[in-house]
Amino acid sequence: MPKTIDLEDYVQPVARLFGERLKQRRQALGLTQIQMFERTGITAAYISLIERGRANPTLDMMVKLAEAVEGEAWDMIRPAPS
Repeated sequence: MPKTIDLEDYVQPVARLFGERLKQRRQALGLTQIQMFERTGITAAYISLIERGRANPTLDMMVKLAEAVEGEAWDMIRPAPS
């Protein structure tokens, strides 16, 4: 029987963290995923996948999305202080 591939096995922890923070910033600014598409050209469906930790966005996408929510990509992937 073939092994099933689970996307969760391939999403990096930093991508999940970025997605969580992107969603928090977007909602804090009162932006919809459609408005994010209008700002970035990245589809709302893909933004949804990123926010739910089900996609590995490229560095270029992270920069573009961070700028769209008035942030810096580095701050959105930086580990929280312990």
